[in-house]
Amino acid sequence: MQGLRRVGAGLLLLAAAGVNAADDQAQNLLREMHDATRHLNYDGIFVYQRGAQLDTMRLVHMVDGDVERERLISLSGPAREVIRDGTRVTCLFADDHAAMVERAPPRDIIGIGFSAPVDALVDNYHFSLDGRERIAARDAVIVGVTPLRDDRYGYQLWIDAASKLLLKSVILGRGGRALEQVQFTHIDVIDAPDPERLRPEIAGSGFTWQLDADDGNLGSGSDEALHWRVAWVPDGFEMKENDVQNMATSKMPVDHLVYSDGLAMVSVFIEALMEGEPPLQGYSARGAVNAFSRIADGHQITVVGEVPLPTVRQIAASVGRVP
Repeated sequence: MQGLRRVGAGLLLLAAAGVNAADDQAQNLLREMHDATRHLNYDGIFVYQRGAQLDTMRLVHMVDGDVERERLISLSGPAREVIRDGTRVTCLFADDHAAMVERAPPRDIIGIGFSAPVDALVDNYHFSLDGRERIAARDAVIVGVTPLRDDRYGYQLWIDAASKLLLKSVILGRGGRALEQVQFTHIDVIDAPDPERLRPEIAGSGFTWQLDADDGNLGSGSDEALHWRVAWVPDGFEMKENDVQNMATSKMPVDHLVYSDGLAMVSVFIEALMEGEPPLQGYSARGAVNAFSRIADGHQITVVGEVPLPTVRQIAASVGRVP
């Protein structure tokens, strides 16, 4: 009997070691994906599904020294292009003859990359190897990212076995339901940067141009923002930005706070109510993105994020004046 117990204990240890090894492999793949997404030159076409909406887009990514440059082109629906040059982002809307220039942190403009090292995620997510599959005529390894709590979503990521580029990503809700997904149908890895691929087709001449204050130089937050605080965010979320923005939907400057756990992002907007303007209250959802608005002390508080609705609502409820 004692011998059987020892054998059983040994098998459990071997199984645990196998699970840990798989976890390590999954995390290493994510690290390689994180680096490849930023350091390789590539040009691909992908489909983006959010809820019932399906769009086809082209993404060109080039690296010149330490500067990332991207061009995102809409191939379905209204003609649009987004050009990223380092932290400067230019959005061109052909149908509206309008353009917008702003500064943004160096994060993937299609939102399928990590904003923090993988090591920062291990306290809030479990990683696993979920098999292999062909995506865009390439062999891909499937990595599962499962949240340890219900206050955020899970993910499945298909990583190219050769280049380590992310070929497909799915955001998973309760019961494993796909809420949002991005999948490349074709992708070319390019040896050297090709500036011609980054040249926009929408010229922008005769457009109405909207620029952030000081040509996009964001401030560190207004005096008004100093009198507000977000008292609760899920464990692992940290403030990444705190600035003031002039937004097309508001006549007044809007205080904007961004929180992230390295994978999911949440934005908190605080703006003074305008006389005669109806306030927004309640919630809305589109794919994996949930929004909740409430009124507090003459201000509208809106929280938007890639997290479940109860999480968005709880964050919004915690926003208040600093005594």
